[in-house]
Amino acid sequence: MLLSAETDKLLTDGVDNIQIIRTNLQLRIVLLTYTSKSFYLDTSIKKNTGFIKKLRKGFTKENKNSLLKDIGEISLEKYLSEIISTINEVTSNISNKNDEILTAIEVISAMHQRFNANFTIEFFGLFLTNFTNPTEELTDKDENFRINKLKGNLKVLTELYLVNIFRTEDMIESRDILPFYLQKKVHRKEPFIFSVLKEMLNYKFKFGYTLSVGTVFVKTYSSFFDNEDSSWDMFIKDEDLKSLLQSLFKAFSEAVINRMIELNKNTTKLMKEHKKCQIRTGKLKDEYIEEHDLLMPILEKFHAAAEIFSPLFGIELPQPAKELDTEEDDNEPDSMIVTQVVPVNERVWESEDMRLFYEVLPDINSAANHPNQSDSTSSNSASKLNSFFEHLEMIETKEQIDKLSENYWTDTLDNKATRNRLLKFLIETQDWSKINLYARFVATNTQFMQELTSELIEYLDNGFRHQLHTNKINVKNIIFYCHMIKFKLIPTFMIFHKIRTLIINLHVPNNVEILTIFFEHSGKFLLNHPEYKVHMEAMVSLLRNKMKEKQFTMNFKSALDNILNLLYPPSVKSLNDSVKENPQQLFYRVLVRKELGNFENKQILILLREANWKDEAIYQTMFSLFSEPDKISYQNIPVLTKLLDGLYVYHRKFVIEIIDQILDNIDEGLEVDDFSENLQRVAQVRYMTEIFNLEMIKSSVILDVMYQIIRYGYNQNMPSPQSRNPSDLPNNYFRIQIISTILLNINRFPSIFTKQLKTLLHFFEYYTFTKAQPLPMETKFKVEDIFTKYSSMLDFERSSSLEESATRFQSLIMLTSKNIKKPMGENRGTVSVTRNIRNAKNDTVVDDDSTEGSDDDEDDDNDEGRYTDENDDSDSTSDEGIINLSDSSDGTDDSGEDSEDSSDSDSESDSDETSDDSDSSSEEEDFDDIEADRDAEAKRIYAEYETKLQNAEEQKAQDELEKQFQKLMLDSLDERRSEKNASNNMPVMSSMNSNDRPKKMLLKKPVLQTRSNNDTDDKKVAFTFLSKSGKKTSSRVLELPTDVKFVNSVLEEEERVKNEREKIKNIVLKQSFD
Repeated sequence: MLLSAETDKLLTDGVDNIQIIRTNLQLRIVLLTYTSKSFYLDTSIKKNTGFIKKLRKGFTKENKNSLLKDIGEISLEKYLSEIISTINEVTSNISNKNDEILTAIEVISAMHQRFNANFTIEFFGLFLTNFTNPTEELTDKDENFRINKLKGNLKVLTELYLVNIFRTEDMIESRDILPFYLQKKVHRKEPFIFSVLKEMLNYKFKFGYTLSVGTVFVKTYSSFFDNEDSSWDMFIKDEDLKSLLQSLFKAFSEAVINRMIELNKNTTKLMKEHKKCQIRTGKLKDEYIEEHDLLMPILEKFHAAAEIFSPLFGIELPQPAKELDTEEDDNEPDSMIVTQVVPVNERVWESEDMRLFYEVLPDINSAANHPNQSDSTSSNSASKLNSFFEHLEMIETKEQIDKLSENYWTDTLDNKATRNRLLKFLIETQDWSKINLYARFVATNTQFMQELTSELIEYLDNGFRHQLHTNKINVKNIIFYCHMIKFKLIPTFMIFHKIRTLIINLHVPNNVEILTIFFEHSGKFLLNHPEYKVHMEAMVSLLRNKMKEKQFTMNFKSALDNILNLLYPPSVKSLNDSVKENPQQLFYRVLVRKELGNFENKQILILLREANWKDEAIYQTMFSLFSEPDKISYQNIPVLTKLLDGLYVYHRKFVIEIIDQILDNIDEGLEVDDFSENLQRVAQVRYMTEIFNLEMIKSSVILDVMYQIIRYGYNQNMPSPQSRNPSDLPNNYFRIQIISTILLNINRFPSIFTKQLKTLLHFFEYYTFTKAQPLPMETKFKVEDIFTKYSSMLDFERSSSLEESATRFQSLIMLTSKNIKKPMGENRGTVSVTRNIRNAKNDTVVDDDSTEGSDDDEDDDNDEGRYTDENDDSDSTSDEGIINLSDSSDGTDDSGEDSEDSSDSDSESDSDETSDDSDSSSEEEDFDDIEADRDAEAKRIYAEYETKLQNAEEQKAQDELEKQFQKLMLDSLDERRSEKNASNNMPVMSSMNSNDRPKKMLLKKPVLQTRSNNDTDDKKVAFTFLSKSGKKTSSRVLELPTDVKFVNSVLEEEERVKNEREKIKNIVLKQSFD
């Protein structure tokens, strides 16, 4: 029986719950209460079948007494199995009404007392199958019908447990009788009520079908969830039932709240997408709103359930996201300053009178709801109607139109025919000066004439839509449409769909004129009104981007600029305060930003060369023009690069600064990672690619840029599916777009670049696999285009999975590292003389780890580019190219050392080289002049570097640092004198007195001393090292093994110089002279 707050309603006829429980407990032995009431039981077929028919009519309050009487007077043993199935069938279809549940419990209790285990066990197993979840899909109607039945069944099951009829599933000896969901949980020894509830509540949880079952159970049996209430403890046979039910429903409540939050976010997102889709398509409904409407009933179910569960288990109910957004929007306009003055450009209305005209409408409720019925003859009505339209045509002021709106209702002119005539009048009127008054009339009466308003909007919308794609223009309709917007009669999506369509189709004739009229009459209102501001700013941004993408005529560009000036008119103050550019600056700004495609490159380059480059203002203007490729048309970026290439010969420093700035901008884009700057970043990498194509930078630079783009922000510079990079999430494919832009636009392929490109492609392929799969279609197509372009060139084979790609990339890296470690002769390394020059003042040994590649005679093997930095001139490579030593220990270093000293050093080196390499002595004599020129060029570059190094203060600090370094080196020498084998273990390098040796002293050429074949030791190279003791400088010869990195670099440099000379010789010998 029910033992809840509804117990008084359910207890009838003096039945006592306690008495029923006691009776059932006593009947654990075979004691039949009903058999004692009558010594003779009726065995007639008529009575037995009549009892079954009564059962099939259902458990109602009217037939309860009759059923109980028949149970005590009729012999039912022969029909017991049929009675059990009938009772189960009727009980399974029982409603959630308390009277029916009470009757069912009393009848089942009577059968239990009459037949005990013979009835109860079989009925128990059969009744539990009613809670099995269906396997087939049901319609929403069938699901709701099934859930309503489950509510009643669950109450019956719980009440039978409380009156000790259904005690435990162990009553059923045969496990086959139990439903499958209980057979799986027999070993857990859980109370069957807990198992049944768990099975029901898990059924299609995301759709919320069983939420009502859970809420009904919690409301009806609240004592299960109150530990302080012990009134039911005597009826609960399982000690842990209450704790299990509490844990189950607490977890269920948390899941309900989480699902509610998820649904709330989804519906909010769908609504936003719906609004965007409305603007794109101009349609009222789309797939987003359909999905939104399907989710809303489910969200309401979860929200209602959460409101019941949250206070019961002390869980805070979160506020819906939509309400939070609304509150934020409402709070944004609030300001501490009540009397603040809004700037003119930010005002919705130009004046207070205009605001009153559009926002304050007359109240005609009383006139419309209580018209004057005193005189309604047909003649008077016709005359009033004609008079109404005459006045409507002659009105001039706001007061007149308001009075006319009131007369329309007081004179009872409203009917279908009048509305049709009124609509025709509004459509056909040609007086533009009164359109705003007619729009006010429509806005005033729209509450009572919604059909008229809808038809007028539909007519204007269709006319507007027709004008967008035809060579026609109806100015009156456009103005009428704009005034309807100001009265907020046009839906938001319809407004911005028109604007978006106009901007996208600017090439269609008259669309610019239509857009100009539209913005002239409603642009400022849409831009400054809070309800439309966000959408309007998006449209303005779209317009500006559209202006960049298309190649328009000057008149067309001027018209678009005028449209923007309508929205953002420049103030007089801003015009006066703005920095004025001279005519030359303005000329070059227009030339580069807007007219690149209209003139030949040679003509533009001549004009650029004629600029006054010594003028700082002109120089800064040129710098901004060439360092901001995103501000010109994307198609003109190659043209801009060609102009930059042409300027290199005349303004080398300027071009180098531009390239440095572009590289800095690419790095800054990776650091900031602003979505709004994506187009700008694409333009920058395209610009850098075109610079590479014109041989203005080395291949190593463009490779470093690509590696930096892929690796930036990742742990240990290695992308991985397991590592999260906030600036490059798995579903962010923008870096793939950038790399695709570079690779698809490269058209210069030096041999060294081609060799390194295969490694990059494997790394890029691996990176694409770390992103969320599958890739978007546009991105996928670009990736396929890349590999299609390079597959045949590089013999590149694509991988099919992340694991395969990672394995190939790793094996390629290992192979590359092995090649680097090959002995001299297989790979020839180079030492950058320019870097030696840069580090000469620091006595630094510089080792360039890059390898030059092959022995081919192609001109682009070294990939030095046609142009390099002033301080990075590869042509100034010295014969030795090994170590530069400078003397600044005593602070009297003469940077302008005489060329005689340098030439002496050079001649000494040349003589040493000649003596050690007799095979090439004759060739070296032919190229002494070339070597001398190179040395002179190296000195010039170094001297220029010295003069441009720093300002006076920084130069002083640099000299002081040099002194301290030299002092540290001398102290180190003194300490080493006490060590016996120090000189044999580590070479000592120190500065020399300028009187003893030239400033830039090169180590003598190494001598290869080959041992006998029987000697297994490695080859060694002899070096002359200098040491200083006080003012005395001494030298000694040391032999170093060839596997030392320093020695290997020296030998590789020597080999490179030999090969270079050999190349020059071959080129000269191949020349034909007339």
